Amino acid sequence: MKTKFIWKILIYFIIYSIIGFFIETVYAIFTKGMLESRQSFLYGPFCIVYGIAAICLIFSLSKYKNKNIKLFLYGMIIGGAIEYFSSYISEIILHVKWWDYSNDFFNINGRTCLYYILMWGFLSLLLINYVNPFLDKIINKIIEKFPIKILKTCTIAIILFMFFDGLISCFALDSFLIRVANEYNINIKGIDYKENALGKVFSNEKMMMTYPNIIVVNEKDEPIYLESVLTDVKNYYYKFGVK
Repeated sequence: MKTKFIWKILIYFIIYSIIGFFIETVYAIFTKGMLESRQSFLYGPFCIVYGIAAICLIFSLSKYKNKNIKLFLYGMIIGGAIEYFSSYISEIILHVKWWDYSNDFFNINGRTCLYYILMWGFLSLLLINYVNPFLDKIINKIIEKFPIKILKTCTIAIILFMFFDGLISCFALDSFLIRVANEYNINIKGIDYKENALGKVFSNEKMMMTYPNIIVVNEKDEPIYLESVLTDVKNYYYKFGVK
């Protein structure tokens, strides 16, 4: 039973990380008119905040299926908390912000805000009542048709790929921030200005194309949007409506 639970967590993490990537990509197209990267890592279509959030929501809220008021309220709280602490941990460990809601109504330290807290409530309703039950049916059908050993091997392979992808991405990001701080003479909080081994492996173009909305903070805790600093570097794949 415990083993089955672990495998389910891994499968959910992979699938919902990929779904999150596509959700964010479509959202960017409609809100910014751009096709841009919404990846968590340098390679692979993964947005891991969605994978983590989906696991937390599924295993804490499934007992409230079809109890829409509880689903919505608890989904708001859990989703908002995940968004807040994901931002906080990212800033502490990686020294970057992936989003900043400081100018949005009822924001909490710029890490989450009322609009997205409400969105987490709606997403929880869809996830628990419709999306995950449908996904479970698909997973069960796949398990019936393919040997479980093959499925486990594929799952492990993808998880290992994500792990090493994440590891490389962390080193590349650190090198990128050091390089940007030196080349553009900007102060970035928490960065040691000593070049490391990956300093020139991943170019500014590669990093900005992967992380187009990256934000750093200076020693005064003021946000710095790197797209406004690296104005000579393209950070999107395609801009709709522009010839």
